[in-house]
Amino acid sequence: MKKILTAEDDKEINRLICEYLFSQGYETLSALNGLDAVRMVRENTELSLLILDLMLPFQSGDMVLQKIREFSDIPVIVVSAKSETSSKIDLIRMGADDYITKPFDLDELLVRVEAVLRR
Repeated sequence: MKKILTAEDDKEINRLICEYLFSQGYETLSALNGLDAVRMVRENTELSLLILDLMLPFQSGDMVLQKIREFSDIPVIVVSAKSETSSKIDLIRMGADDYITKPFDLDELLVRVEAVLRR
């Protein structure tokens, strides 16, 4: 079973993503801040994917991505309210595998998860 970490500080959104992915056959973990996200990726080498919000407390999502890329090539899907093309380009150049803008449909997120995991 593929294990997915969702790093999202909004508890309700985090819960919805985790419950939905669990219902689709994925094992899920959640982090509510950037520091926990980095720690969990470092400690859970069996993680298959990180879903990463940019607006996280203690350490922003872009900083989380930079730190994770120092020690891991785990696939990352960024989820953010920032819809500017330049933000998307910058994050993908930093090492994100995909970028989805909030609000999003859970079915769209699932299709993107499946696509990234196929690579």
